[in-house]
Amino acid sequence: WRNRIEDTFQPTPRMSSYLVTFLVSESFQVIAQDDSFSPPVRIIGRSNTVGLGDHALRLASRMTEYFDQYFGIPYSTLHPNLMNDHISSPDWASAGTENWGMVSYREMYMIIDSNETTMAVEHYAATLISHELAHKWFGNLVTCFWWSNTWINEGFASYFGYYPTAQMFPEYDHHEHFNNRYMTGSMSFDSGVSTVPMNHEVNTPAQVTGHFGTISYSKGAAFLRQTANIITDATFQKACRYFLLNNAFEPADQYDLYNAFEQAINEDNSLSQYSNFNFTDYYRIWVNDPGYPVLNVAVNHSTGEMTLVQERFFLSASARPTGHIYPIPITYSTRSNRIFQNVRPIHMMTGSRDTLWKDPREEWVIFNNMQHGHYRVNYDEKTWRLISDSLLNEPGTIHHLNRAQIVDDVFALMRSGRMTYELGFHIFRFLRNEVNFHVWDVAITGYTWLRNRLRHLPRNQAEFDSYIISYMENVINSVGYNSDPSESPTISMNRETVLHFACNLGHRRCIQESNAGWQRMKKGEWITPYIRRSVYLTGMREGDSSDFQFLLRRYRESNFANDKLEMLRGLGGTRDPQLLQQYLALTLTSEVRSHDKANSFNYALLGNQENAYTVLQFVKSNINAIRVAYVEDAPPTPVNTALSNLASYLDEPGLAEYEEWLRTTQSNSLQYNTVISAINSARNNMEWGTNMAETILAAARGSAAGVAVSAMLLAIMAIFAMVM
Repeated sequence: WRNRIEDTFQPTPRMSSYLVTFLVSESFQVIAQDDSFSPPVRIIGRSNTVGLGDHALRLASRMTEYFDQYFGIPYSTLHPNLMNDHISSPDWASAGTENWGMVSYREMYMIIDSNETTMAVEHYAATLISHELAHKWFGNLVTCFWWSNTWINEGFASYFGYYPTAQMFPEYDHHEHFNNRYMTGSMSFDSGVSTVPMNHEVNTPAQVTGHFGTISYSKGAAFLRQTANIITDATFQKACRYFLLNNAFEPADQYDLYNAFEQAINEDNSLSQYSNFNFTDYYRIWVNDPGYPVLNVAVNHSTGEMTLVQERFFLSASARPTGHIYPIPITYSTRSNRIFQNVRPIHMMTGSRDTLWKDPREEWVIFNNMQHGHYRVNYDEKTWRLISDSLLNEPGTIHHLNRAQIVDDVFALMRSGRMTYELGFHIFRFLRNEVNFHVWDVAITGYTWLRNRLRHLPRNQAEFDSYIISYMENVINSVGYNSDPSESPTISMNRETVLHFACNLGHRRCIQESNAGWQRMKKGEWITPYIRRSVYLTGMREGDSSDFQFLLRRYRESNFANDKLEMLRGLGGTRDPQLLQQYLALTLTSEVRSHDKANSFNYALLGNQENAYTVLQFVKSNINAIRVAYVEDAPPTPVNTALSNLASYLDEPGLAEYEEWLRTTQSNSLQYNTVISAINSARNNMEWGTNMAETILAAARGSAAGVAVSAMLLAIMAIFAMVM
């Protein structure tokens, strides 16, 4: 027993075993502390991050205060031995983990400095800390009965990651970012034929791990927001309290949660305005059935009659109808009655068909105010063209969240065969005047999906890129190439997103301005983190070995995990095969954190289209080292992810070489079946792009008829695509 120390720990709360955690470290210490709380709120991290935890402390303290009041069960009363510690860990697989008394976070979300941190990370950090603190009640105080009910833990934590922070930190406008964080991702994921309900049976470790994903987090949060709108925020808060009080220090399932909702709803009589609406059916269907509906709206503008027909939405045009009927919360606005802020349903649609009436006049109508309901909307062509004309000619008349909804829905409707590309791109004409972040965020996602399927057709992709660039000029000019200290976080994020995409497309001035920023950085000038992504990438794409070594030295000297990750993204953009090999070799060392390795591998593919073949040679020469360094059996399956992503970037000769190597040397590997499937998917995507290229380009040409897309620009883009 010599040289050993014995510690005696205090008794813990009654809890599930997965909530136990220990921190063992020789160098971690308290880097920020708020003693006005009992227990004190503490930020703990590496000793050389002292003084860098104040921002995280402010977030944790304010959100503890919020939840104490909202739930009516203060944190200090949960157990006498609880701590309220938040650990900033250099190596952490997930963004955060909510163990009792101590939350562990990936360091990049805790060490926040406005001089070194991108706005996207700062913005997310607030929701992450709120999410993890919400787990102290939803997950720790009351734990899901089994992993089949994971959505209760994660759905509530995700919901509370956005709406409370919008109240405590209004500068971030988190309530408006809920859609692009959760709603769009949920509807994209949940539109497959094999998607599962929020509540579904899981038994094996792989099934359990898989349930910690989009359905539990994003759809769970969207369902809860939708429900709060139906029953009112006050009744929703009461239901939360009943659920926590009735099940404290016990496991709970979907029926326990339903009972809490029912108790609060009955006390408040909060559904009295909805005739023939059964909350039991609503809850059962949305919780236990997969998918979501598309609402087909046909408007008789002469009479004002609006016919509503619902069906389950599938992205696949060949998917068979299922006959699912979902209770749909109905809200809508018209040109003469713009009530987009009214998100409480005026009607609950519970059958396959329904009829509503508006004033008889020819005008646009838009359903699903601010996209608060978990459904898509499709209109008759006349109504779509009225919407399109207003979007183009009456900027600002339609709420920006509904403009974003329209863009997201149109991309999905085109992909599913419910709308022609001609009509869809006709609607997109308004983007030439659009500057809003939420709208462009979903537009960039949709355009990227199409661009990726034209990757093997460089001339077609170049022409498509020229169309996108012509539509981006206004938003690029709006955000500019540098930040303003007085601007909102949303504007900063808009610039980060827009400039990164524009530079990737080859926008000449974006590249020039970003390269100028890179040259200033090399001379020692501070460059705002809000443009560093495009600066780092452009510096590598346009630079040589000396530029690469400069950024690599900067990476090694940095003390900020967020900036280091952005530098890895930049380093992966080098065009030099030897430098790219050096970069990839770096990912096999401890200089790249374990949770960053798969992302870093992917950055080499994202950085330049011609990098894929170099990456393939690296994989073939280093596969065993990759499996060790990337930790093959880690739950996120990083090796599977990396090798599958590679297939998406190879052309047919590259895919053939990749497949031959796999079949002859890797047939018994853990990754074999997954990567062969990825190769088949890549070929299907190329086939789709080949078949659809002319249709997409014809639609783009038609919608761009009023935009100056010069022959010179097309020629430049064609040359750019060939060198890319």
